[in-house]
Amino acid sequence: MDTSGIDGEDYIAAIRAGAVDPFGRSADTLQDELDAFDAEWTQRLLAMTPEEVADGAQVPPLPVEPESAFEERFRQDDQLVGRMRALQVQTARIEGERRVLLAANMQRAIDLPGDTDTNRKELAAMVAVDLGVSRRSILDGMAEAHAIVTQLPRAHEAAAQGRITTTHLRIIERETLPMRLDEAVPASERNRVEAELVDVAERLSTSRFAPKAKQIINDVLTEPLQIRHDRARQKRKLSLFDAGDGMGDLLLHAPILVVTAIWDRATQAAKGKSKDDPRTFDQFRADAVQELLLAGVVPEDLHGISSIKPQVSITIPATTLLEDEYQDGDALRKLQFPAMLDGKVLVDADTARRLAAGSAVWERLFTDPVTGVAVTVDTYRASAAQRRLLQARDIRCRMVGCSQPARTGDLDHTRDFAKGGTTSLTNLAHMCRTDHVFKHGTRWRVEQRTGGVLRWTSPIGDVIDDIPEPAGPVFTEMPRSRPKPIPLTRTERLRRQRSMLERLEAEHAARQDEPPPDPATVPYEWGGEQGAPAEPMLAPHPF
Repeated sequence: MDTSGIDGEDYIAAIRAGAVDPFGRSADTLQDELDAFDAEWTQRLLAMTPEEVADGAQVPPLPVEPESAFEERFRQDDQLVGRMRALQVQTARIEGERRVLLAANMQRAIDLPGDTDTNRKELAAMVAVDLGVSRRSILDGMAEAHAIVTQLPRAHEAAAQGRITTTHLRIIERETLPMRLDEAVPASERNRVEAELVDVAERLSTSRFAPKAKQIINDVLTEPLQIRHDRARQKRKLSLFDAGDGMGDLLLHAPILVVTAIWDRATQAAKGKSKDDPRTFDQFRADAVQELLLAGVVPEDLHGISSIKPQVSITIPATTLLEDEYQDGDALRKLQFPAMLDGKVLVDADTARRLAAGSAVWERLFTDPVTGVAVTVDTYRASAAQRRLLQARDIRCRMVGCSQPARTGDLDHTRDFAKGGTTSLTNLAHMCRTDHVFKHGTRWRVEQRTGGVLRWTSPIGDVIDDIPEPAGPVFTEMPRSRPKPIPLTRTERLRRQRSMLERLEAEHAARQDEPPPDPATVPYEWGGEQGAPAEPMLAPHPF
């Protein structure tokens, strides 16, 4: 601790006061290291003889075992995460100071005599010339910083302290704009919503936070979603942009449900491409859309898209299906919960009712009245019911920080089927293809706990609980997503990692003594003979 000439206790006190350790270590971690150092120093002193002490001999070092490959890798992993954490906090503080500086000078431009816009441009021009950037970027930065510092002080403070990222802050600034422009929303309600957004942002990745922020803001806006959607729908258009090198971008601005269906139809076509086709997944999907737009449904159907029907997953609350005249009561209006596309995109009531009227298959989804998490589904086919229920419960990929929709992912056995895992609701969860491969190919470990909670353990011992998102209304105050990771010292994380490795080694040794399974009892899709078709079948396509 004090090899650099700084007293250990003073250094820890500085960290507790707000200083940032270069390697991202917390005050508790540093105290743990200091205690271990003091204990080692005491042992070294006790190992000396009275004669050595009297002669002023150098304190002998204790015998130290060489660092194992596991300990070296753990140390390097821990240093990487710690250093990135420290840089993140330092960057956040600098960005916070930058926002305060720009906001103060934006206010100065407003307070100075003369035209505010001219004053603002004059200040921006001086800064832009000195930094070698465009004046427009400085003007936009001043306006954004002034809005955040003056109208969103809690979010600004959280970002400046490193509790949320700059990306979280920009999402809050963007999504709260309609609320801040809505004069009917009282100041007390705006403050409450801002505090809630900051709290949620501290617990969610940016990809998961954006749709959650939309839901929170939608609940407080006085203008209904249906009116906002009808107005936004009038702006639908198709735009063409020159991308250079003989390429172009075709941008379709349309209702999200329509765009999602188009994307799904092209994706299904790409999933059916031949293994021998040299094109990538994205290339095939783009070619399929070109064929459909240029030639419509053609006999050749080169990309297999003519017979495909798009599939979307939308959850529609029962109250949404009622006509507006039956929703005049305040009690019923408070129970309204927006229809959701893939659990993260708000869908207006008219579109939801139109889809409900044209649906050939209905499945009732029952949710827990406390947590809002899916509990069961009505259907006639058992296997389909299990998959439908898990899609409703998971909503998205269950890897920490991922927001890919569950309906496009794989149904993964939390505990491998080959290792004794069962094909049951308590051992299944959705994962996108990328994270499915990641789970089986890395040192991350996961176990499924009660209520569909997935407990992930990182290679450096951090524990993160991924909690299913509500699919329905929530009637009590409780966390809607995973809590922040429990802070652990380096020693505790190393001990936990060792314990996990020992358990895996024990399981591996136990499996070596087990007799191989009878092929007749192993399902065909897992390489066994049970349920094998009478005629040979081609292997399933990797897509």
